[in-house]
Amino acid sequence: MSLVLKALVAFCVGGAAMFGLQKLWLSSIKQQLALPRVTIPQMQMKPIPAVDPTQFRAALYPKIDPKIGQDAWRGTLNRQINQSINAGRMVPLPPRHYGIPR
Repeated sequence: MSLVLKALVAFCVGGAAMFGLQKLWLSSIKQQLALPRVTIPQMQMKPIPAVDPTQFRAALYPKIDPKIGQDAWRGTLNRQINQSINAGRMVPLPPRHYGIPR
């Protein structure tokens, strides 16, 4: 019976402590809200300068140079040569066991 009574008293003390802390927290928040605040300066709205439609169209649809791919074959050949040169480095070496003669 004493264990049940102690549990009931502990539950009541805990509930009262929670209620008190919530009241204290709420009153501190209400006090902070009631204090006069420094007003934030409002920014003045300025109109956006007029945009030139030709510049806007040029930014949206840039002109593509048709001669851009004429020299691409050189880059392709260089890349193929580099791949063939570096292909030997990609082959894994045979396993080496130190101390054992070949």
